Amino acid sequence: MKLIKRLTAFTLIELLVVISIIAILASLALPAITGALARGQMTQTMSNMKQLHLVAQQISLDGSTTGDTNLAWPGDLPTKTWAAWAGIITNGYMTVADLAKMCSAPPITATSNNVVSSTPGTTRAIIAYQVSETNDSAVVIFSSSNFTNQASPTVPLATGKPYGAKGFVVFRKGGDGAVLQNNQATNTNVVGGFAATLD
Repeated sequence: MKLIKRLTAFTLIELLVVISIIAILASLALPAITGALARGQMTQTMSNMKQLHLVAQQISLDGSTTGDTNLAWPGDLPTKTWAAWAGIITNGYMTVADLAKMCSAPPITATSNNVVSSTPGTTRAIIAYQVSETNDSAVVIFSSSNFTNQASPTVPLATGKPYGAKGFVVFRKGGDGAVLQNNQATNTNVVGGFAATLD
């Protein structure tokens, strides 16, 4: 008598159950993954702000040493515009290409063609403020362009680039920065004070 071996395999129902469980787990993990990605991008923006802060300090020190009034904190410049300050930066402190990298954050890509005279939120991910030598160290010198502190109430723009409602980045004159959530926008102890924008 011949023995018939029975093949063991997954049934269609078992296979569908396993696929359903994997899909549910993936949908639960997706918000955490995208949130971590956004926080990583905001941390990179804060690092870029640190580089720009170091350049701003160097420009100010050079102005104090040489007596050149065109080398100063952004708020002490004769012409208080982004184009004027970016022109100083790209005149020996940083290349135009490097400045463009510093002012980029997904989905905003600053280019060498537009970074010197660019508009925040469209071709530049960073807003600079008119911080001067006399300002306190807690005054914000840079913020991500989705938070300008100009709206009322002072909250990040939900549809603003680069981060929308995911959060925003600020960097203060004293050399410290933070990646913050939207509910921290009105807390001046956390964020710091603001001068007028440099745009």
